[in-house]
Amino acid sequence: MNILILNWKDVRNPYVGGAEIIAFEFATRLAREGHEVTFFSRSFKGAKKEESIDGVKVIRTGNRFSVYPHAFFYYKSLKDKPDIVVDMINTICWQTPLYVPKEKRIAYVNQLAKEVFFFELPKPLSFVAYLLEEFQYLTYKNTRFLCYSESTKKDLEEYKINGKNIEIFPMGLNHTRYKANGKKASYPLFIYVGRLVKMKRVDLCIKAFGKVVKLHKNAKLEIVGNGPDEKRLFSIAKKNNLLRNVVFAGKSEYYPGKPIVDNKVKLMREAWALLLPSVKEGWGMVVTEAAACGTPSVVSDVTGLRDSVVKNKTGLILTKDPSPHELSDAMIKIIKDEKLRQKLSAQAVIWADNFNWDKSFFEFKKYLLK
Repeated sequence: MNILILNWKDVRNPYVGGAEIIAFEFATRLAREGHEVTFFSRSFKGAKKEESIDGVKVIRTGNRFSVYPHAFFYYKSLKDKPDIVVDMINTICWQTPLYVPKEKRIAYVNQLAKEVFFFELPKPLSFVAYLLEEFQYLTYKNTRFLCYSESTKKDLEEYKINGKNIEIFPMGLNHTRYKANGKKASYPLFIYVGRLVKMKRVDLCIKAFGKVVKLHKNAKLEIVGNGPDEKRLFSIAKKNNLLRNVVFAGKSEYYPGKPIVDNKVKLMREAWALLLPSVKEGWGMVVTEAAACGTPSVVSDVTGLRDSVVKNKTGLILTKDPSPHELSDAMIKIIKDEKLRQKLSAQAVIWADNFNWDKSFFEFKKYLLK
């Protein structure tokens, strides 16, 4: 089959996230099965306009906003139309129902934005975007949807998408790369892994760590990632005199073809817990990766994260909008209670065994080619 995937970022974009990694994993598997796969996304500084990555044809054009009309003109320019168009929605909809026949399209949603707008956009634009998001989905009423969490399905149903048109497939995981070795750091080590953007609330992690350091001077917080919020976060750590304890580790190379054992995995194995107090997630891929490495997570009670963490078994779930005090207390609890740490670690590994790429891809492909 000829398959066209529309995604706002490709796997080599410097700001690639979990959603894009998952999408590319499926794309490469489809290509290995003999399908002709094109991955259409926006360009970035130093990017090639077109290249082949693991059998997938990658086309890049436009910027964060102009890539959407570019996709429309690209599709229209194709003499032989794709057999299926995978409309991967992330904040802005591609509006494929306006130009791709119903039987030849499927929408794939990582997460809806909703509250994220209030963290990532200035007022009053954030309020306008929040109100308008639902209207983007008006054209998608008769479109099939794919997502990987019950939370996202519920969000879509709130936007009047028929639940019968929404299929859920399981998250995937590379157990060759992510696996526990039983070797934890000799000191309290916490990590954050992901993009450095305001909606992830990494600033909350840093502020909360101040109280942890007062009680445990050798405690360390490693921040693995990059993004537009990095400078502000560094300033917060400096202002709170935490630069000795808060380390900005930089971003590991996430995309396929890189060494199996990297800094990201090493830290996931050594950490006592992963912190992810996000405003919203589609799932929280790093949570499952860390779990496979024997590391539980401390997360906020929001969509996605309440799916990926089993409360008090594979991690701790805080309130929806936790304070620095609440987060620091959770970290201190993990430090003081060795039995709790061991229990959460063991249960996290067992939980992570439920996820693998073969199972995930099988379910994804079943719905894709339905």
